[in-house]
Amino acid sequence: MNGSKRRKQSVINHNKSFEENNPEVPLWKSPFVWLCSVAGVLLFGVPLLLDGLTHRVVGVLMVDVSQSNQPFKESLKVLCRQYSESLVEGDTRIQGKFADVATILNNQKFAERDRLLLQQQCQEVMVLPSGVGKIPGTSLVEALSRMEMEIQHQHSQGNTQPVVAIVAINSAELVKQQPQDFSLIKLKIERIVQTGGAVAIIGSSVNLENQLSQQLTKVKNTQICTYADSQSCVEGLFEIARK
Repeated sequence: MNGSKRRKQSVINHNKSFEENNPEVPLWKSPFVWLCSVAGVLLFGVPLLLDGLTHRVVGVLMVDVSQSNQPFKESLKVLCRQYSESLVEGDTRIQGKFADVATILNNQKFAERDRLLLQQQCQEVMVLPSGVGKIPGTSLVEALSRMEMEIQHQHSQGNTQPVVAIVAINSAELVKQQPQDFSLIKLKIERIVQTGGAVAIIGSSVNLENQLSQQLTKVKNTQICTYADSQSCVEGLFEIARK
């Protein structure tokens, strides 16, 4: 009996000695737990921080739907998708179409849930809205004027975000035999960039550049691009405004 007690006592003492020499590490001190915690912070915290540092903008897309621009439908679909991919939650999106006259289709805050619908709508980017394209011609002045009205509306609501304005136009054509007032076009674009915004006029060829380059060459944050280089043009434009 005494031998049995001694053996039990020996086992107890052995276990006690093992526990004393190998104390259990608290969970919060575990290197694995710390590693997982750091990984979680990096995975979720960094994107949230970057998102918080991203300046929101008013993103405007005005598309020329006149007959002269219809042959470039596929390029305009691509441009529309590039525009939609550049928006982030909290931006304001303004979209319109123009030819002889201009109309605004959207002027509202952008939410991530809207992105898929917006990209689907890009398939119909060249469909003429009611009242547009009734007579031949493409008025860039009209497009910029309607854009300006919508931006002013945002300002009246307290929205002073920088403006990213994309105008897709094949060429500024006569409307009712009235020539385009390029000095007025320049003035309207200057008003946009003066508040930290940026403007891109995107077209199909050098024809557009020949029309506008002389007037806009000294206007800061203004680009004249072709559909072929629209990706870099749009990315650069949003980058300027988000600084």
